[in-house]
Amino acid sequence: MKNSKKTLEFKFERTIPAPPGEVFDAWLDPKIPGNPWNAAEKLVLDPKIDGLFYWLLKGTSHYGRFTEVERLGRIHHTWVSQNTLGEESTVTRDL
Repeated sequence: MKNSKKTLEFKFERTIPAPPGEVFDAWLDPKIPGNPWNAAEKLVLDPKIDGLFYWLLKGTSHYGRFTEVERLGRIHHTWVSQNTLGEESTVTRDL
């Protein structure tokens, strides 16, 4: 039986009326409301290349590793949870 993987790509665009550096800093600061880390019940966050995160939200664990962190450009990390059935996905945020 051939193992076929589906590739899904989603693109969301949003204009935030703030300088990219401020948006970058706010996105990675779990104390700032509006970013996903802020809603965590438990959080380990090391936003640097090869840094890991663990995020518990509504009883579901999420794990990942940062693969690209450019302050005025991009945040890229892997993502694994029970919702990905143990498969690693990727998330990219371009600023």
